[in-house]
Amino acid sequence: MYHLLFAGSGLIGCGLAANALSHHQDVTLYDIRDADEVKDNLKDVINKLVVAGVIEEEESHVLLGKAHITHNLEAVLEGKDAVLECLPERLDIKQEFYKRAQSIEPDILIFSSTSALFPSKLQKDMPHPEHILVGHPFHPSYMIPLIEIVGGEAVSEETIDKAKAIYTAMGKKPIVCQKEVNGYIVQRANWAMFKSLLSAVEDGVASVEDIDTAFTYGPGMRAAILGQLLALDLGAKGGYGAMAQKYGDSLKSAMGIDPSLLDDLVEGIALEKAHRPRELGQTNEEIEAFRDKAIAIFLKDILHFH
Repeated sequence: MYHLLFAGSGLIGCGLAANALSHHQDVTLYDIRDADEVKDNLKDVINKLVVAGVIEEEESHVLLGKAHITHNLEAVLEGKDAVLECLPERLDIKQEFYKRAQSIEPDILIFSSTSALFPSKLQKDMPHPEHILVGHPFHPSYMIPLIEIVGGEAVSEETIDKAKAIYTAMGKKPIVCQKEVNGYIVQRANWAMFKSLLSAVEDGVASVEDIDTAFTYGPGMRAAILGQLLALDLGAKGGYGAMAQKYGDSLKSAMGIDPSLLDDLVEGIALEKAHRPRELGQTNEEIEAFRDKAIAIFLKDILHFH
């Protein structure tokens, strides 16, 4: 069990706290708001988990009762494994909190939920920059498992591994962004896709509804089940290793992609397949069978499409 402090009780902070509670971690919420307001915010999020079928109504009351709420930072930092900072997206507010927290517990790890600030910005002029990193969740934070960890140059691999262990214990799925780039990993890709789709609407290529339908009933399903890169690898016989030879001219002319870059994906895809849990498939045949079964379930049980 990890002992965690959540600084900020908005939707993100309470969402992450609810995850931690439902995975049997020790949770304290710190905020300057009235304690009843903090408790109500947490209760609202926990109720969303009940409605979604993640937890039962009876369990929700137990979880809410296990959360500690405080205004006194000095009294609760001792013995905590980490602080998950979910304060407003203002550098001055965040750094003021970091200075205060590190003056109380110099070795405390601080994970910021920021979606736009680089860790180097957060760490600058702090007493212990090596203990501050980004742990970026996704909306809704109480449902989406993904956490993007960005450490920057100041944070050690050991600290990154500790952050991954803590998020995993909370029921999250942490990944590591190895460089400070705008949008980290996911939003960088999302922005590029959004730009393309916005252009499609403006150019009269398709309606907004048809574009969303295309992804819901098409490649969006594959990407959700396998990830975009693995889904594309399975889409061509021989995968990325053969794709450059088969589609090299069209990749270059239509999309401006240098076909030789596909070679960089071959080793990574092989490692990804080897690391997959056996029940999700590791060979192409096993992965395809898993994909097809998941698509069938999604179409029938979620979209009610027959």
